[in-house]
Amino acid sequence: MERKGKKNHPRIQASFIEDILERGGGVKNTFKAFISIKLKLVSIISMMLVLSMGLLTLLMFYLVTNDVRITAINSNESINKKTSATVGAMLEAIHFDVLVFLNNVDLLTERDNVDRDAAIQAVEAYLFQQKRELAAVVYIKQEEASSLFANQAFFDANEIEASDINDFMATCQDELSRSINGQILMRNTRRIFPIPMLVMFFPLENGNRAAAAFLSIENLTENFSSGANSSFMLNEEGYLLVHPDQDMVKDDKNLKDIAFVREVLNSGYEGDEPYIDENGVEYFAAFEKVFIERTPVNAAVITLIQRGVVFEGIQTTTIRNIYLSIAALFLAVLFVYYFSNTISSPLRQLSGAALKIEDGRYDLNLVVRTRDETGVLTESFIAMGYALENFERFTNKAIAAMARKGKLSLGGAYKTATVCFAFIRDFSEMMEGYDAQEVVEFVNDYLKVMIPCITRTNGEIDKFLTQAGVIVMALWGTLESEGAERDTLNCIKSLLMMRACLRTLNKNRLEQGKPLIKMGNGVNTGELVSGQMGSNERMEYTVIGDTVNFAARVEGPNDAFDTDILITEDTWNMIGKYLVTEEMPGFEVKGKERPVRVFAVVNMKDEEESALLIQTLQTISGIDMNLAKRCVGPDGPKTLSEVRERWVN
Repeated sequence: MERKGKKNHPRIQASFIEDILERGGGVKNTFKAFISIKLKLVSIISMMLVLSMGLLTLLMFYLVTNDVRITAINSNESINKKTSATVGAMLEAIHFDVLVFLNNVDLLTERDNVDRDAAIQAVEAYLFQQKRELAAVVYIKQEEASSLFANQAFFDANEIEASDINDFMATCQDELSRSINGQILMRNTRRIFPIPMLVMFFPLENGNRAAAAFLSIENLTENFSSGANSSFMLNEEGYLLVHPDQDMVKDDKNLKDIAFVREVLNSGYEGDEPYIDENGVEYFAAFEKVFIERTPVNAAVITLIQRGVVFEGIQTTTIRNIYLSIAALFLAVLFVYYFSNTISSPLRQLSGAALKIEDGRYDLNLVVRTRDETGVLTESFIAMGYALENFERFTNKAIAAMARKGKLSLGGAYKTATVCFAFIRDFSEMMEGYDAQEVVEFVNDYLKVMIPCITRTNGEIDKFLTQAGVIVMALWGTLESEGAERDTLNCIKSLLMMRACLRTLNKNRLEQGKPLIKMGNGVNTGELVSGQMGSNERMEYTVIGDTVNFAARVEGPNDAFDTDILITEDTWNMIGKYLVTEEMPGFEVKGKERPVRVFAVVNMKDEEESALLIQTLQTISGIDMNLAKRCVGPDGPKTLSEVRERWVN
């Protein structure tokens, strides 16, 4: 059945919306910004520039380390050259004195008119008196027995025996052979003697002869430490010859396993290399080979200085500057924090408000706290939230949500959905004698109770129709779907909740002496077309199709059958198993070849679904539990007659 009546004038609605926007603030602002955000940003940037200059100064300070590094390397090389030259000079002096001594021994040996033994002893005594660090001299003649000249005082003081010298010489055949062939060689005594000593092998001029000079390294060691720089001498085999820590020499320490030492031994006569020890300590290192009378010796002097020691002063100053910078930064942070709060705090609130609006919640709880641009923006947000909250009441909430997310576009799609037309029966008769304001109040009171029943069951209010009364067109399964069967069942649950809520409303009206309200609902399930229809200037979400038209015609016979919920055969086929229904007489519908079957809904049959329905009903309406049970479930009506009897009781 079609009902005719007046439609609401679109200009009246538009004016009302404009009035809401105007009262909510719209695009108008009640004040202007007195404090510019630019001024705040300039203040913050100025502070950042001050900090940047401090960091730049600190960076420039670090550049000084390059000069310090170069100075340290040059100083280390200078110390290395000086140490190498000093050691070479000392060894050269010993080399010269031993050569003179052995030459005198040869001369005395050849004379017959002197006491050779006494003369040699005198020369020997003089040598060891002049060179107290010299422990012994071994005179080697090829294919002849070697001669040992010992510093007896040195031997006695250090508990050394001549046999110790002989035992050691027995291990030096390679050095003896090489020295006879013209090389000057260095070697330590390798734990044989109680104190660390150095042995120097060198050739003699008259051929097939060589000498070995045993000397204490105590005097040499004094030249191997210069403040932060530390020097040591090793031979080509990697064994330490002289080191400030004499225990390392005594322990016969070999450093050839260290890559840096191997590089030194394989390099030329001098150079410098960075060095990292096994503990990860970095050094600047310089080395130079030892020369005796311009002849290279199989030994090199290495001088080290820790990188950390070189930069210790700079690091101390840097750390001090860092502490000062941190203190300055802390004060700057406090300063920036104080001012940034006036910007960041309102912006955070506005960001949260924007997320709420995007989610369809307009309880923004914003407070204007500043008198700058953020204050103006906050006031505009408040006005916008108020306007949107009121405007959304004029349209479908789901459609409004899609509009907020920019998902609306012209076009439609086929869907299987359930359509319900719900109206107030005998509306015109009930409103006789009412003025316009009373009619509006009555409709609002009615819809205030009924609409939550639709929305809480995932239904969408498509529109309110005013032909000969008030008709609500509701949809299930168009915008959001839980499946065709569940959508259809949700529709029936919604109508059963409306029936229960209407009983409470009628009870109050009966007590006030007002006529009872009866509702009529027509439900149909099937395929329809849903989507945005209209133009880019004006569009509306709606549904069209035979399924919609059939639902509109099904609600009409409620007056004749004295029923409140009529469903089509398609709907009954979908969810009839969950319901208690009674089939009503078929009636003819335009466009249908034979009378259509319709069913009156009496109650829920499924106990589990009944329990869920009662729970939902109590949640949205606060209805009494006993009353809820008398409306649906096992305690509800069993027949259509009982439904008619329980409009109030």
